[in-house]
Amino acid sequence: MFIVDVVVELIGYQTARMLLPVLSAGWIRAADLTSDQPGGWAGCYRDAERRLVFTPDMAGWIGILMWLLTLVLVIVATGR
Repeated sequence: MFIVDVVVELIGYQTARMLLPVLSAGWIRAADLTSDQPGGWAGCYRDAERRLVFTPDMAGWIGILMWLLTLVLVIVATGR
């Protein structure tokens, strides 16, 4: 499971950290890796400015999901 953790933390988290604020116009973001704020059952919480903040683990999985959706779109678009 080490490889899965590395992929989720390196690729997924960094992707979510960059794309979530862009796609949501700043309303959704990923917490810092050093954040110790607990997320609820959905892995997110609201900050002082009422923005939705995903915990690092959940942000990593969201980033991986973004990559998988991109892969599916490429496969469907090229017909392969």
